[in-house]
Amino acid sequence: MGDDLAKKMDVRVAALLARPEVKKAMARIEELVEDTVAATIKICEVEAPPFLEGPRAELVADMMREVGLSDVHVDEGPSAVGFLPAESGRKGEALLLAAHIDTVFPAGTDVRVKREGGYLVAPGVSDNSASVAGLLTIARVLRETGITLPREVIFAGNAGEEGLGDLRGMKVLMRTYKDRVSAALPVDGAIGAVTHAGVGSRRFKVTTHTPGGHSYGAFGVPSAIHGLGRMIAGIADVKVASKPKTTYTVGVIGGGTSVNTIAPEAWMLVDMRSESADELTKLEAQVRGLIDEGARRGECTYDIEVVGDRPAGGIPLTAELPQMVMAAHRALGIKSHPEASSTDANVPLSMGIPAVTIGVKRGHDAHLPTDRVEIDSLVPGMKNVLLCILLATGYGE
Repeated sequence: MGDDLAKKMDVRVAALLARPEVKKAMARIEELVEDTVAATIKICEVEAPPFLEGPRAELVADMMREVGLSDVHVDEGPSAVGFLPAESGRKGEALLLAAHIDTVFPAGTDVRVKREGGYLVAPGVSDNSASVAGLLTIARVLRETGITLPREVIFAGNAGEEGLGDLRGMKVLMRTYKDRVSAALPVDGAIGAVTHAGVGSRRFKVTTHTPGGHSYGAFGVPSAIHGLGRMIAGIADVKVASKPKTTYTVGVIGGGTSVNTIAPEAWMLVDMRSESADELTKLEAQVRGLIDEGARRGECTYDIEVVGDRPAGGIPLTAELPQMVMAAHRALGIKSHPEASSTDANVPLSMGIPAVTIGVKRGHDAHLPTDRVEIDSLVPGMKNVLLCILLATGYGE
């Protein structure tokens, strides 16, 4: 059945690429590469640190209006949202296209873009400014070439994908449009990505408390750090499933006052992940039990704050949407890279809505100040995303 579907998709792609208006759109993407570069620079140079994405969202909303999208606004995410209406005004079968606007870099980071040879270099330029710019160019091409799609397309530059942002922008989008969206194609990562399985995660901040005191004078009083250490030692011995892949780590710890003080408070950040929602639930229950046991042994009290909750979900690689994406790759000579990861696709996948995260560029050094994007990758990347849009909306059927 999988081979039959792949062959069917290849036929559809070939038919699409033979259509005059699609050829015109592909050529227009090539003509607009320097505009896409300029848009990437413009977006990247408005900083968007965690939880402070508002100015970039407003900029992207203005750029959506410039390329001709309708009903453009900034939602509570804050995410920029715009619409490309369907040919018949149909709703309830919309395709959601989203590229996250936030970065991992703190406020005050120098985000000026340098053009070095065939690269754009700056914090966040590849992850994910170039993807946002690519979507804007594709929206412009669809408007300029007069391609009217059978399904409505919702374009979004969404907040809160990185780190403790906890996918909040996508969560807001899916709460708002869950009855309107039938498929989602988040744009993030590299050309060839076929992220059809969402790795779920739960993240805790655990804080331990004791009275504390002087290390000599109050010796014998329980230490919040010692209690935290007992918790960590218990967690470190947890055995987890390899299939579906399930992982954990204590990523950050802190606390204490001085070298000669019995710590009254300490804390840790715990990350738990799995491709399976059931395995993630089991792991969380086990970790919570070990935290409680460590607190009893360490004679401390504790608080748990959930600081991250990314739902798990997935669709088979043989499902229609991944097969569409891979057919587009084959037609354009792009190697497909099926994978499970934690992306904005997690949210629609967890709701039973087909979603695949795809890429529009090749980047290097993501999450580093030397983040860079290959300019020459933008044209094939945008052609790939455009072809995926045509397929996912049923254009030409």
